[in-house]
Amino acid sequence: PWTMVADAGKLSAFTEYDFDGSEEWKAHLRNVELPAGNPQAALLKVKSKWYKKNVDPDFDPAWLAGSAPNQQQQSSAPWQEQQQSASARPAPQASATAPAGQPTHTFARQLHTALLQAIILVLAVLYLQPLKPGVSRWAYTRLTMALAASQALKLHTAFGMPGGFSLAALKAWWARVQRTSDAHYFLLAVAALVNAPYTYLLVPFLVLAIYQLAFFLSEHCSNHPLWQQHGEKAYQWLVQHKQHALLLNAQTEIMNGFTLLATLILPSRRPLLMLMVWQVLRLRYWSVDAAIHHRQVRVGT
Repeated sequence: PWTMVADAGKLSAFTEYDFDGSEEWKAHLRNVELPAGNPQAALLKVKSKWYKKNVDPDFDPAWLAGSAPNQQQQSSAPWQEQQQSASARPAPQASATAPAGQPTHTFARQLHTALLQAIILVLAVLYLQPLKPGVSRWAYTRLTMALAASQALKLHTAFGMPGGFSLAALKAWWARVQRTSDAHYFLLAVAALVNAPYTYLLVPFLVLAIYQLAFFLSEHCSNHPLWQQHGEKAYQWLVQHKQHALLLNAQTEIMNGFTLLATLILPSRRPLLMLMVWQVLRLRYWSVDAAIHHRQVRVGT
C-alpha cells in the first residue's frame, strides 16, 4: 500500500541520517543517561524521538518496532562508543564514532565542513574590510558561493540526493528537508548569490560558521596546548551563549524581512530579494528548530 511505501522511505531516511555529523544530536546525547539493561534499544528510542522533533516531524518512532534489529545493527556506533563521544571533552581520535571501516570517511566529511566554515569567515573579513572595494566585491561573490556550497553539502550529508530529477522525486525530497535550517539557509544563500550585496543577510551564516568551526576544533584539537590555553575558554563562552546567538539570528532574519519590505518605496528596493527572504521567514516560523526563537522574537520575549 502507499502508506507502507511512505513509511519505508522515511525509515530509510532515518537510517541514513548522519547522527555523527550533527552537533545538535551530540549535544543532546551528552545530557541523556541510557539504562544498563538494553542500551542499544534505548539509544535507538532516543534517536527516533530526537529525529522526529528536530528533523522530520512526520516520522513515527513506532515504525521502528518491526525493524529494530536492523536499526541497531546500522546505528552509527555501539552504545559504549556513543557514550564516549558524548563525554565532556573527547580526544581527537574519539571522532571515530562511526562503524568499523567508516571513521576516516566521517572525519573527512567533518573536516570538509569545517574548512568551508573557515573559508566563509575569511571571505567575510575580506568583504567587510573598507580599504579595497575591489577586494570586497571579489570576496562577496566567493563568499555567497561558499555559503551555498556549504548548505548544499549539509543537505546532501543529512538527506542524500533526490531519488531522481522528476518533479515527483524533487517534491518528495523537498518535503523531507523543507523544515530544516539547512534547507532554509540554502535558500537564503542562493538569494544572496543572485542579488546585489546585502550585508545583514550574512549575519546568521557567520554566527553559525563560528559555532560549527569552534565545535569541530573542540572535538579534534582538545589536547593541543593552544586550544587548552585559549580555545577552550572561548568555546565554553560560545556554548553558554548559544541561545542568545540563536535569538540574534532570529532577530536579524525578521529585521531583514521588514527592512526589505520598507525599502519597496525607495529607488534602492529589492523586490526579488524581499520575496525570497519572506518565503524563508514563513518556513522558519513553522520549522522544528527555528520556530521557538522566531516566535519569541515576534511576541517580544
